[in-house]
Amino acid sequence: MKAIAPVKDATIVLTEPGREGIFKLRSGNYSSHIAADPLEGVFIKVDSAAASECALVRICDELDVSWFGAVGDGSDATPAFAAAISLSHFLGLNRIVCKDATRQFKIVGLNIATNIVIDLGGATVLGDFGPWGRHSSNGTPIYWTRNIFHSVAAEAPSVKLKNMTLNGQSDPGFQMIGGVPMIDFRGGASPGRCVIEIESVTVTRGSNRIYTAGSGTSYPRLLLDARNMEILVYNADELWINDVEIRSCPGEMIQVQSDDERTRVRIDKLFATKARDSNPSSRWSGSALNVLNCHPTSAIRNSRFYYLAKSALNWESAGGLIETCEFENVSDSNAIDFNEASSYRFNQVVVRNCSFQDISAVGIRASSSNALFESNTFEKVNICISFEGDVVGEATRGSWLKTNDITLANNFVRNCWIKSFDPSHPDRVGIRVLGKDSTNPISVAIEGAAIVDRQPTDGKARYGIYAKNARLRLSGYFGDGVAALIYLNGTVVVRGQDMIVAPEVGQTVHTFQLASVTLGRKALILDNIVRQTPLGAGNYDFCVGSSNVDVDAIHINSSPDFAGVSNYNAAISRDGKLAGTATCSSTRTEAGLSISTTVTVTGARLGDRAEAFVSSNQNGLVISAYVSSNNTVTVIYFNPTGRAIDLAAHKVTAWVWKPPT
Repeated sequence: MKAIAPVKDATIVLTEPGREGIFKLRSGNYSSHIAADPLEGVFIKVDSAAASECALVRICDELDVSWFGAVGDGSDATPAFAAAISLSHFLGLNRIVCKDATRQFKIVGLNIATNIVIDLGGATVLGDFGPWGRHSSNGTPIYWTRNIFHSVAAEAPSVKLKNMTLNGQSDPGFQMIGGVPMIDFRGGASPGRCVIEIESVTVTRGSNRIYTAGSGTSYPRLLLDARNMEILVYNADELWINDVEIRSCPGEMIQVQSDDERTRVRIDKLFATKARDSNPSSRWSGSALNVLNCHPTSAIRNSRFYYLAKSALNWESAGGLIETCEFENVSDSNAIDFNEASSYRFNQVVVRNCSFQDISAVGIRASSSNALFESNTFEKVNICISFEGDVVGEATRGSWLKTNDITLANNFVRNCWIKSFDPSHPDRVGIRVLGKDSTNPISVAIEGAAIVDRQPTDGKARYGIYAKNARLRLSGYFGDGVAALIYLNGTVVVRGQDMIVAPEVGQTVHTFQLASVTLGRKALILDNIVRQTPLGAGNYDFCVGSSNVDVDAIHINSSPDFAGVSNYNAAISRDGKLAGTATCSSTRTEAGLSISTTVTVTGARLGDRAEAFVSSNQNGLVISAYVSSNNTVTVIYFNPTGRAIDLAAHKVTAWVWKPPT
């Protein structure tokens, strides 16, 4: 072919397997083109002419890796891919392809230095799995898959991987405790335009357990103790993941991380599972996705996380949206964790219209302000939602890792559907709020913690809400819990508005259980609350344990159908007042004189204002009242007339109002 006579526009058909194509002899100076294409994929020098005069040029509009010697039989294709990428950049195409989905290419440590799209049309990229290290203590070989593609911060290229399978070729029969990411892309030292896209890609049989330097890469300042991910994107300006499946990898699967919140993460249609290809009924440990310190507009939608041992999703970023995702079968941890290892506090997070099923620990765990969790469904989740204080940030890993020595506020939970619980789970709580202490509570507004449909007999909640050191705003329907609908502990403030409480008939359940709780003045105020079902024998609206309850703590307003039954001699104000009633026998009050009786009003204190009423005709008597001692109101019957006045047996009611301050 190279021996062709230099006749302008002559056509040559190359029939070499894998390199087939049509070439034309073009006149002109092709010296730089031939130099840029040493593997002769597109430009071939003619033997009888100088490169500055002419060259054979392939007729094409994109570059196929097979033209550069990538055979596709599982052999090493790294040089061919490197050559194709280099020439693509030289020509300004920035795209290489494969047109045969049956091809398999081994690639080892390919550094990508320029913007490129790699579209392999369904072909497979094989990793190089082998004994690349030795155990530090016993010297035995340790195995991992060497890096496939990587870039460095100094070059920070934009890269798109499309239509391929990445197979690390790991074998669980070998000791896998080292490794580098199969994919490792880095943005620059400062924000720029480094965009990473992964589309229609399957990742399987990774091997990384602990990040080990190699393949020209060095590990970044990571935020998780286990430096073990199959895909690492660090300080990119954007990451787009669409229609990706990742499975059968022993370590962390995907980690995207930024030092300065620059990375805008957009994930759609990700499927992640820890099921092993070699034995799908068993699973590897490690999380599926870590999003660390990324841009507040980051989002993941329409994705599924299935069959994992550790947290499915660690979202350690301030801001973010998780929407229409499924989390199923997490055996040893949480589904979504905004507070991995109790070390981080991040705000402004939203989880909406997601489902959670068979989660051994927590469905959504957060340490946050301005969080919104709405329209989510839970089934067989030990604790559906948990807000937690007492977070210990680690400044050595980033100044943005904050502690929780503050009040966490403006958190919202609404429209939860908690279908059932697993009776083997130890907690079985709908919504848990755990503030650090009385001076650093967590504030949460909860709009309905149950739906009217009852949970099955063997799958009921222990508590609908469990709150310690918290400020709660409650509204809507509350009916879950076989011990208590709402359990309060520590120092708590509750504001209930337009509530329906429905303890399940036949269960020994309290409406509110106050256990070792501190309720200050006006700490528990309920407006327009209705109890829809009767309490069982021995159960109460307010079951009070060894608690510190202020005499002016509990207020019930505009709630004539809520009895407020308590096992404790608690002062309960109704519509702003305390009340007590006593029965009096017949009385006579002589003209110009007065008599008195007393009424017990729990919570009444000296200095409170009191009024009294009798159930019969006063016949001219003037009735007045005052608080004479704690819990006691004295009622005065004064006769201002010139005759004696007799009253038949009657009831006397005393009302007491607390001072406004």
